Amino acid sequence: MLTLLHISDLHITTDGAGGQFDRDLIIRQAMLDDLGKDNRSNFDAILVTGDIAYHGRADEYVRAKRWLEELRTKCSSDPEAIFVVPGNHDVNQAKVSKHSSVWELHQTLRTNRPDEERLASLQAKLKDPALDFLIALKEYCDFAQGYGCPTSVGQLAWLQFLDDEKKLEDGTAVRFHGLNSALISDAEDEKANLLLADFQFSQFKNDPSYVDIVLCHHPHSWLLDGNRANDYFRTQSHIVLCGHEHDARCYKEGASLRIFAGAIHPNRRESRWQPCYHVIRLSIDLSNGRDLIIQVETRDWANNEKCFVRHVYPNDANVYTDCIRLSPWRKPIEKGGSQFNPNRDNATVSSSTMNASITTADAFAAARRKLIVHFFRIGTLSRFEAAFDAGVWDDSDDALDGQARWARVFDRAEKDNKLGALWDAVAKKDSTLSGQINPFTKG
Repeated sequence: MLTLLHISDLHITTDGAGGQFDRDLIIRQAMLDDLGKDNRSNFDAILVTGDIAYHGRADEYVRAKRWLEELRTKCSSDPEAIFVVPGNHDVNQAKVSKHSSVWELHQTLRTNRPDEERLASLQAKLKDPALDFLIALKEYCDFAQGYGCPTSVGQLAWLQFLDDEKKLEDGTAVRFHGLNSALISDAEDEKANLLLADFQFSQFKNDPSYVDIVLCHHPHSWLLDGNRANDYFRTQSHIVLCGHEHDARCYKEGASLRIFAGAIHPNRRESRWQPCYHVIRLSIDLSNGRDLIIQVETRDWANNEKCFVRHVYPNDANVYTDCIRLSPWRKPIEKGGSQFNPNRDNATVSSSTMNASITTADAFAAARRKLIVHFFRIGTLSRFEAAFDAGVWDDSDDALDGQARWARVFDRAEKDNKLGALWDAVAKKDSTLSGQINPFTKG
């Protein structure tokens, strides 16, 4: 069984932070108190579906990161357990004010036109070196890079994996797809005028050896290309996690389950104001074919009691339970000390970085992301020192800022086969990494 924590719409702000006007502080603390009880801990993944900040400001992400670390520690989950995608509140509205150049671009993309024409226009804008199309998401992008969940003009969506040992009962692995539904978000947002674009589905591929889980802040009904997006959701994903509407619910659509997280901090003026979060448990049942069993435990804020309590489902059930029939698939065969799966793309990494613990592209991606997460835990000065000690720093990197600088460092480390050296350099500064086997060094 794999256990996931699904939270959304944190709306973290620094306005009145920690003072008498910080009315959300008690809710966040109560959630931390609620976690760790009744097997609500040791999550294999903590999935955050957007609206992490409230105004998309850098100081808000500093506070959000601090609280997420509190949450992760309370749950006894690994540092690399956290996965994030952006929402509309992660857009810094000051950088996309009405009638600014980026705002005008958004409106152009929203005009009524054929889908293919809109895609071509977006592609041209993303490729334009003179245009910083994601400028309003810069602070979010810097924050997300620290969790190994980047979004950039070159790669809008991310694909990530859990460590090899974290699989379902029959050896099925989980893939997480992080989508950016805030590409053209601004003050003019309304239903059906946001955009995903087909580019974000380039890594979707049916494979019976995976359970595919999508993280996307906005439901497809908020998208200009919602019908196209929903076709991918229905046919090439098993679970779609959303937020934004602040209305916790689960329902089946096609061959996938939609799970809406509600909100950790909905606006108190909303008619159905009720903070909540989800615990999702996944398992495989082979008793009658091959079924993915999904259990969703929803924890609701009880305002009178000032604590979180179980959500009551129909028939007084403690959890929402559903199942998805999976295609037949045989457990990977142990072959030569590694797992060989005839159905999965078993592309391997180069022999120079091969280790007994990294035998597939999936394992390499998980190890690389783990290194990224720990790299960003050690602080700015220590990152410079680690990059220099590992021999992956170049003076030209000084000319870059934020996400671009560290992305170049990691690309260089991978190209020059120095991820192992970078791991060792980071491990000297991060006690949670020291003592762990370096997956990039030959045994």
